Amino acid sequence: MTIKEIAEMAGVSQSTVSLALNNKGAVKEETRQIILEIANRHGYNKKNNVPRRNVLLVKYINSGVSVDKNGDFIARVVDAIECTASNCGYNVVIKNVIADQLDKELDNVLFDEFSGMIFLATEADDEAVEILRKVSVPIVTVDNMFENSNIDSVVMDNYSGIYDAVHYLYSLGHRQIGYIDSTINISNMIQREAGYRKALKKLDLCYDKKYVATVLPTLEGAYQNMLEYLEGAESLPTAYVAANDTMAIGVVKALKQYDIKVPEQVSVVGFDDIPFCVILDSPLTTMRVEKEKLGEMAIKLLDEKINSPSDTYMKILVQPKLVVRESVYNLNNKELK
Repeated sequence: MTIKEIAEMAGVSQSTVSLALNNKGAVKEETRQIILEIANRHGYNKKNNVPRRNVLLVKYINSGVSVDKNGDFIARVVDAIECTASNCGYNVVIKNVIADQLDKELDNVLFDEFSGMIFLATEADDEAVEILRKVSVPIVTVDNMFENSNIDSVVMDNYSGIYDAVHYLYSLGHRQIGYIDSTINISNMIQREAGYRKALKKLDLCYDKKYVATVLPTLEGAYQNMLEYLEGAESLPTAYVAANDTMAIGVVKALKQYDIKVPEQVSVVGFDDIPFCVILDSPLTTMRVEKEKLGEMAIKLLDEKINSPSDTYMKILVQPKLVVRESVYNLNNKELK
């Protein structure tokens, strides 16, 4: 007798059966009793269905822009998850799931074959949390905190990362600091924009909408959108902080097409530290996110939840680090920094 067979006999999903057998989740008592009766009648034995040393890694894809088109960011997180999992004795099974198929796809997963799940939630919204509640094994989300939900997560500290970028520019004499925002409204981008506003306020600088350009978070999209922005711009700030490196690189290309020198006329700071940063004419100063650390911490947290179940939820923040290259001008002494 398997989970799948019980689900077919009870007329419910496999995830509902798993939740009922493990006494978890919001399963109606009447449904739970039907499932338990079928399991008992047919000799289902949980001891013969002990979870294997498998971890399910779900890559959640909505627009696909942030997951598939942001340099090697996601690839390096996934590599770290697989490497750390192997060191901890787990095998990782990767599943790509389109946003509107998440509920259906998870219903088809035999969770009794998995010890836990990592949910790569870069493009996920709060609606995904309700679907994740159906999962009967421990879950850790990566790259999305889901701040108002009881769910374990490992994320980069977007707020302080952007604050440090703005503060660095401020320390070099910049007082007109613009922002390159994303047209894609995912959690990371929302937090970074909020961090930008908070940094300006703490440094007693005015938020000026004319210094904010909103662009697609792709190289070509950022380039084209920045050209449109520059066409109508009356004036420019002395520096921009970009919500990620991909957008920053597209912006630099657009500035140069308008014969605006980077960094002498306009400085640019990115976020992520993707490989392309170092091959620009003026290598990009950026906030480095330790991608490997995100993946490593996610598996270690999941391993802890598997071996020591607890009702205490953890939100782990990984602090970005400033990497100084050549895309920022020092207004204090007119030297490149």
